[in-house]
Amino acid sequence: MKKLLTILGREYRTRIGKPSFWVLTVLIPIVLAVLYALPVLAAHRGAERQTVLVVDQTGLFEGGLQSTLEVAFKPMPGLEYAKQHAGKNDVVLFIPLRETTIPRDAFLYYRGNSPSLALQGMIDNQLQTLLHNAILEDVYQVEPEVYHSVESTTLRLHVHDAATGRESFSRVKSVVAVVLSVLMVLALLIFGVEVMRGVQEERQNRVAEVLGTSVRPVQLLTGKVMAVALIAVTQLVLWILLTALCIKGIQATAPQLFAEARAQQEVRSLASKGADATVQYDTPVQLVDETVQGLTAIRLPLVAGMFLLFFLLGYLLYGALLAALASRLDSDADTLQWSLLTGSPLLIVLILSPVLLRAPAASWGIWLTVIPFTAPAAAMLRLPFGLPVWQVAVSVALLLICSALAAFLAARSYRRHLVR
Repeated sequence: MKKLLTILGREYRTRIGKPSFWVLTVLIPIVLAVLYALPVLAAHRGAERQTVLVVDQTGLFEGGLQSTLEVAFKPMPGLEYAKQHAGKNDVVLFIPLRETTIPRDAFLYYRGNSPSLALQGMIDNQLQTLLHNAILEDVYQVEPEVYHSVESTTLRLHVHDAATGRESFSRVKSVVAVVLSVLMVLALLIFGVEVMRGVQEERQNRVAEVLGTSVRPVQLLTGKVMAVALIAVTQLVLWILLTALCIKGIQATAPQLFAEARAQQEVRSLASKGADATVQYDTPVQLVDETVQGLTAIRLPLVAGMFLLFFLLGYLLYGALLAALASRLDSDADTLQWSLLTGSPLLIVLILSPVLLRAPAASWGIWLTVIPFTAPAAAMLRLPFGLPVWQVAVSVALLLICSALAAFLAARSYRRHLVR
């Protein structure tokens, strides 16, 4: 045990002392925080108001187009007059008169830069809403408010567990399941490749041969795998803490900017829908409310604990296998190909995720959860929907057995190819 702890400490100190470890540990949270704040900053910087010059020969849309914080609609007497008075950033909306009472086409003219897709979508939404309202009122003699009130009436289907009475929140849990599964696969592959690179470094500098004279190969391998596992946990915890601190710091430097961005988003979603605004505005609110309730219903401490358990067990299995492969490889270029091939069972789970999400308790999901090579990803995919205790116990037991066998095979490979 003393020799094992010595090897583990050496590996841990060597890896945590590398400048690349600290550079990545600091840079990645900063990048994540910047990615979080960049859309808000970009929207604030690019919030220049644009003018749309409207030439409506039909008269159906006169006074109906609603200006927003970013777009102002201005009526014009004629198309040529509008084109002559349009600025570089202005666009001209032309709705020609047809023989029929219902217009079929609308044209958007620009000078210089093409109008953004957001502007085109906003104009199109308002035109469609106003046209539908005119048809309802003039052709069918139906008040638009009455029609929209009926159209907005929905029946929400709640799915509850008969035993506990809890709501399932299947959509929210599906998103959480996919995120957990993808994170599990990425973590296992990334830190598995780290083990392979460490073995190849020892192969090149022949450190393993020196250590092999005083320790057993299984101790050398176990110390290396456990050291990388500690590095992985250390880095994950630091990433979470530093990312949270960076986001809080960015929000603290410009709190009003983020508050204005949230207010603008609410006003934009309300104003860009025209007469149908009140109907459309309720949907995102209900979606956010359902998301919050669904996340609250998930027992996050249990999910975090299970993620850590299956990550460590899966890492021990794949780390040992990848270490055994690395002891046989002669070229660093083969590392990525072999790591992807070894991790292909995990990728198969991601490919089959739509099937598993449709029926998490089906036999497919049970088998993939029990098989050690697919268990880490499959367990995370099914965890938000509930995993029976016996399936977790069987999966953990088989993972431990296979990890021990993989460590034994990797130690033999160490002895044969590295420790001579």
